[in-house]
This record gives sequence, structure tokens and C-alpha cells, in this order.
Amino acid sequence: MPDEVIITEHELPQDVISAIKSGRRIEAIKLLREAKDLGLANAQVLVDRAWRTHGPAKPIPSFADQPRGLTIIAKSLGMVLLVIAAYYFYTGS
Repeated sequence: MPDEVIITEHELPQDVISAIKSGRRIEAIKLLREAKDLGLANAQVLVDRAWRTHGPAKPIPSFADQPRGLTIIAKSLGMVLLVIAAYYFYTGS
């Protein structure tokens, strides 16, 4: 291993960037270590920095993803009945 290897995020090989874009973080670290002869910690730091700009976007939950219809009504009714049962249990009424 060379004495000192200086590499920036902009000098990453294309196969490392494509692995990051497809969400394969561990593979990206392995590819970077092999390509640039880096240690594990250095490769991990570089991949983490590149992940911020090139990594896959996290899906933002939307209102449309929420359950609808009878499922919400059944869950709400169940919670109300549970609260009423707990009230009668603890008050002894």
C-alpha cells in the first residue's frame, strides 16, 4: 500500500458511482478499495460523502399511502372501545 493516497469525492471511479446510485453501499466500498488501494475506513468515508449526492433518494411518504376506508374505521372503533374498557376497568363502574 502506498504511503499516502489522496482522493476526493470527484475522483471516484464510474463503477463506484453506479454502485452508489443503485444503493449498493458495501459493493461501492469494495470497488473503491480495489481501485484506489485504500483502507476500509478511508473508503467508507469517501463512499458516505458521495452517497449524500449520488445515493438513491428516500421515498417521501404521502397521504395517498395511508390506509383508507373500513380499515381506518375499524382501527378507530377498536381504539375507542379499548379506551372505554380501560376506563370502566380502572374506575370499577
